[in-house]
Amino acid sequence: MSCSNPRNRQPDVVRRRQILGLGLLSAMPALADSGGRQLDLSNYEASFAADFTGPAKPLLRSDGGPFSSRYEDWGGLRTLPGNKEQELYVDAGFIPAAAGTDARGHADAPAGSPIRPLGINPFVFESDGLEITAIQTPPPLRRAVDRPYLSGMLATDRTFSQRYGYFEMLARLPAGRGLWPAFWLVSKTYQEHIEIDVMEAVGWDTAHVYQSTHLNPSRGKGIHVKVGPEEFDYATGFHSYGVAWTPDDLVFYIDGIETTRTGGRPFRDIPPMYMIANLAVGGEWAGTPDHDTRFPAAMQIKHIRAYRLRGPA
Repeated sequence: MSCSNPRNRQPDVVRRRQILGLGLLSAMPALADSGGRQLDLSNYEASFAADFTGPAKPLLRSDGGPFSSRYEDWGGLRTLPGNKEQELYVDAGFIPAAAGTDARGHADAPAGSPIRPLGINPFVFESDGLEITAIQTPPPLRRAVDRPYLSGMLATDRTFSQRYGYFEMLARLPAGRGLWPAFWLVSKTYQEHIEIDVMEAVGWDTAHVYQSTHLNPSRGKGIHVKVGPEEFDYATGFHSYGVAWTPDDLVFYIDGIETTRTGGRPFRDIPPMYMIANLAVGGEWAGTPDHDTRFPAAMQIKHIRAYRLRGPA
């Protein structure tokens, strides 16, 4: 698909993540025996830290915080229709457009609209950290919102991006068919879509997560690896999910232990990448929530951090 203004086109991530959802990209084995290698950050220094277990700090950019609550880099999308997702990503100030959600995923009323905000805030600070909560759209709001679920996402697309380094989220993920939590990196380029899925999971399988890369075919073949350490259950406790990106390798981790790796050459000349954490609902991969899926459903996050390699990158 081509467009004279890349900001107005449906982002390539929609198509690529839809391929994953359709099951056309099968799980691949790890490319190297991890050997239980442990994370070593001795050559890194902190470059970004959002820690959610201490005193509450501003979260969203509208309040002076570091995160966007929609896909600003793709024109302000509130959902990804190409994945057949059923949620709308909202925040406390979200005002829905009178015409509903368009085919690309825009859903905001024009600036200056006299309509009052929807009044749903999916971001709650608890003792265990930040909760991103997905709910069924309340019946009184169904005339204003054309999506059956409301949820939240966080992105550093306007405040932080980095080439090379280590990126990590410490979180407990929700269980239930139709739930699709993820922590991923996207390159700041409109010419091609480049993505690193540090972690994504489907709520009907709490014993595994998926760690993947998505590339333009001209750069090589991405990976899609199903991983689950012994006695692992992402819904019963907090786990850290990370990736170390160097010019030579991408090395993925769970709880500081290497799970898989792939070559870094296809990523050497790309623009810096920013971080996204979201809780999607629905889609052809995650499925439709059923009677066993409990709402509210929450992804609980203790921190999102990044480190840069010491010296020039």
